[in-house]
Amino acid sequence: MPIQPVTGPGIQALGPYSPAVRAGDLVFVSAQTGVDPRTGGVPEGPFEAECRQAFANLARVLDAAGSRLDLVVKVTVLYGDPADLAVLNSVFAEVFPTAPPARTAAVVTLAGGRRVSVDAIAHAAGRGADAP
Repeated sequence: MPIQPVTGPGIQALGPYSPAVRAGDLVFVSAQTGVDPRTGGVPEGPFEAECRQAFANLARVLDAAGSRLDLVVKVTVLYGDPADLAVLNSVFAEVFPTAPPARTAAVVTLAGGRRVSVDAIAHAAGRGADAP
């Protein structure tokens, strides 16, 4: 099974890794933070804005990989403040309204003062194992 890095407009890694990798009919998405790719900055405002941006970034990378949010099977969410759990749960429920994926969530200190980071494993949508 070939392993294929995922690339696309506005999708970039900030280090020596791929934003996502396809392996057969699975997509492995690296951590997506709340940085808006258009501005290069974190949205102004409370944690919720940054959290929503992180999930929007996840959706964008999944799309480039031939997948989508409703095909996500596992999510890991790292966030910086235990007080933000209720907001995280609310946004998560909106992003995954039915049959939510398995999830791990942990409170950590994130680089660059970020408040949230989301990575995922998803099934690829209707493409053969050799599709990019």
